[in-house]
Amino acid sequence: MKISIRTKLTASFLAVTFAFILCLSIVSLVAQDLTTTIGQMQEVERKVELASHLQLLVNKLLQPANLYLVTGDIGERDNLDRMISEISVIIKELQKQQGDHEWQILADRVNQDILKLSEMLINVMFIDHPVGNKEAAKLIRKANLFSEGLIEESKKFDSLSGQQMIKMYEIAQSKGTRVRIAYYGTIAMAMLFLALLSFFLSRYINRPIQDLYRGVQLVASGELNHRLSIKTRDEIGELAREFNQMVEAVSDMKKDLDRRLEETWHLAITDALTGLYNHRFCMEKIVEEIRRADRYDRPLSIILADIDSFKHYNDTHGHLRGDDLLRLFGSVMKRQVRDADFVCRIGGEEFVMILPETEGAMAVQIAERLRMAIEQYPFPYQEAQPGGNLTISLGVASYIKGHMDSQKLLKSADDALYQAKREGKNKVVTLT
Repeated sequence: MKISIRTKLTASFLAVTFAFILCLSIVSLVAQDLTTTIGQMQEVERKVELASHLQLLVNKLLQPANLYLVTGDIGERDNLDRMISEISVIIKELQKQQGDHEWQILADRVNQDILKLSEMLINVMFIDHPVGNKEAAKLIRKANLFSEGLIEESKKFDSLSGQQMIKMYEIAQSKGTRVRIAYYGTIAMAMLFLALLSFFLSRYINRPIQDLYRGVQLVASGELNHRLSIKTRDEIGELAREFNQMVEAVSDMKKDLDRRLEETWHLAITDALTGLYNHRFCMEKIVEEIRRADRYDRPLSIILADIDSFKHYNDTHGHLRGDDLLRLFGSVMKRQVRDADFVCRIGGEEFVMILPETEGAMAVQIAERLRMAIEQYPFPYQEAQPGGNLTISLGVASYIKGHMDSQKLLKSADDALYQAKREGKNKVVTLT
């Protein structure tokens, strides 16, 4: 059966139009899915924000009662009521957050503990003549002990939200790949469309087609800022406008996704209190540096540092000042290392310095320099520490090729650290 050119042209154009619309629909669906993922990432970020704010308020909750016992000022009752109300609002929002069963149980448990602690503090606040009152002092000590457990309990929100954030990061990466596949599939379809039009349409519209073709090639090569400038009042002009809108949308989504991926990854590897690298990053980095040291036969050392008598500092000055000390200590450590080194907080008052390209003798020198810097630094309230100033103990370990893995390297540094503690603290010890 004979098929006219007009029929072939019409059929070809309709087929290409259908394919283009289908491709746009796929991109739209992927974009909607990506938008949902971004919303879920925002919810996880909100959880992290609420958990951090809750920890801050719980740390401050004892302040009005302590001030009331010192000054007898009944105005502190209003301060306590205000803080309890604010904590209650945060707890309710945490309970409303969508999460796993463990999250809901933790939120309910923390809520009950907040109510118990609030009741303890209210009992303290309504004791007449509180200054020097032994019964009041006994009650506040009991509240302090209960608060410590509550603070540790509230920190579990960080762990749960951190796990969710890592999971969302992995999901976002997967969906980002799908966006790229859909995007480049759209580019391939657009190039096919250009080939068909170039074959069938007349020379009078050849130049707009060539412009469109070059635009597609530029965008396909990664220049998402490129826009077509075709202004014809026909199907090609419409296609150019649709293409520009599509590229604009994909470009905006890609920028937003890249930003959120970077933020999520930064949160996943960073210690929220000090801004240093966290335990997870530290363990992975040591394994990575050991592989590099093996491959290129290069030296590698680590330093394990622990603040001496940190519990005494916390007990004497409170957890808030203890947190301030950890932040300040982290900044001092970062100033003592090279740009190629990595400083991590692996828990409590323990820190690890990863020193690539560093022999054992040089690592000991760096550790000694850090020990002296800490000893000489004017940390606030250090005069109440044993010996009259803040000090650290350090254990140095160097990687021995063929005889160590990451666990053995850390164990060697840990053994050296404990040796320094046993020898009187404020020392640098190496066992390798």
